[in-house]
Parts: sequence; C-alpha cells; structure tokens
Amino acid sequence: MAAFIDRFRRACGSSQLAWLIIANVAVFLLVWAVTLSGNHAGIGGNFTLPWLCVPSDAATAVRRPWTAVTYMLTHYDFLHLLFNMLWLYMFGLLLYPAVSGKRLLLLFGGGGLAGSLLYVAVTALWPGSSSAGQYLCGASAAVLAVMTCAALVYPDRRINLLLIGPVKLKWVTLCCIVLTFFGIGGGSPGAGSAHVGGVVFGAAYALIALRRPSGASTSGATPSPSRVERKAFVPRPRKNVRRDGDAVAEAAAFRLSDSTRLDQLLDKIRLSGYASLTTGERNELNELSQRLRER
Repeated sequence: MAAFIDRFRRACGSSQLAWLIIANVAVFLLVWAVTLSGNHAGIGGNFTLPWLCVPSDAATAVRRPWTAVTYMLTHYDFLHLLFNMLWLYMFGLLLYPAVSGKRLLLLFGGGGLAGSLLYVAVTALWPGSSSAGQYLCGASAAVLAVMTCAALVYPDRRINLLLIGPVKLKWVTLCCIVLTFFGIGGGSPGAGSAHVGGVVFGAAYALIALRRPSGASTSGATPSPSRVERKAFVPRPRKNVRRDGDAVAEAAAFRLSDSTRLDQLLDKIRLSGYASLTTGERNELNELSQRLRER
C-alpha cells in the first residue's frame, strides 16, 4: 500500500494533490459503507448527508460550521466523484510547479469555502433557490477554483484531447465550467452559486497571489522538478563580502592570485603574529607556500 501511494504521489507531482484525491476517495468509500450498513439496519436513505454536507437552511448551516470543510470531500455518487477527481488531477498537474504543496491546498480549500459561503448566503437571501432539505456536497467548487487558476496562469498552453487534438487550456476550462454549471450538479441556482464562488476565488488567487512579472511567459511547457530545483538553489555571487574566518572562500570570491594572497597572510603575521591566523588561514598558507615552491 505504501509503495502504491508513493508511486501515485510521484504521478501527481506533489504529495498534496495525491492526498487530496486519496482523501476524497476514502471519504466516499467510508460514507458508502456506513450508509449501506445503516440501510441494512433499517435506516433509510443517506443519513450521513446532514452531518457532512452544507444544509440549504442558513440557521442549520451556522450550527454545523464543520460542514463547510467536510462537504468538499463528500460526493453523492460514483460519477460525481469520478469527474471531480479527474478534473482535479488534470488541472492540478497542469498547475505544477506554479501552484503546488501548501499553495494547492490553499487554492482548493479557499475555493471550497468560498463556494459554501456563497451557497449559504444565496439560499438565505433567496429561499426559493434551493428546496427544503437540500444539501451542498462535492468538491466541484474547489475543483473549479483549481481549473480557473490554471486557465489564467497558462491560458495558451495546449493540451491534446482525444479525437480533437491540441486545444488551448483556456477553452478546455471554459467548456468544463459550462458542463459543471449546467450538467453535473448544476441544476439549482443554489448549487450554481457555490460554483460561482469557486470560480471567483480561483480567478482572484491567480490574479493576486500568483501575479507574474511583466513579460513572463505562461504559455511554455512546465519545467521539470529537477530543473526548478537547479534554478532555485544556484548560489549567486555576493559582492563586498569579507570573512577573516573563512580565508578559502574569501580568496575564491575576490579571485586573488597566490602571491597576493600570500602577501596578505604574511602581513597579518607581521602585525599580529602567527597565532592570529585561523585554522583555515594556516592551511591556506601551507597550500600557497607549497604551490609557489612547485612552480
């Protein structure tokens, strides 16, 4: 099991994306098992929804604040889960490494919270937008935030679609958003308002938190993790840095010749004595003397 999770994590590009998908699948299986057991015990329907999903009644939603988080991981059927996780994997992978790790969790969670807040607000102000006893469940708002962010960060990146060919990411995202609003779970205005919340949060995150410098390209291919790491950790030369305790680094930084550096060390000995030399300077003095004798 651990080996499978490790391979899946590498396929997702980040541990956070892998664990988001695993958490959604695990909660779906757990809810299915509990509901099936309850049905066999004589409890009809899916009795877990009131405790895991955001209720359409604002007063009840306020009394159950945890549902603003748990609803993102709760899906009412397998197809609902399948489409959300496929889109989360696809767009989360496309966003790597611009949005990964904690940033991806913030984007996913923020989109979901924005969707739940807007859903409760709309149902409170417009009672007819959702029927009594209806609940908001699923990761659609959170996934829409990820999709919208990807479309704004890499709008002209082309992806190959089966039987269609290369299509720009912005058009693929637009089609997915339309399908989500009018197809899967988007029938009621209340659910639609939650989707709007996810889209708005994803757009705001891309435009504010991921603001790119002017002239930066967003249409190129995503660099591999190894290339990103090499760029991130290449040390830059520092100017006007002087450390008496690290003579070797000082000599390399200022590119002193052997004879000039030897003169500096001898001057220090004449002024302060041999004991004033650090261990690094003493080793350097021996190395410089040896090299000069060999020339």
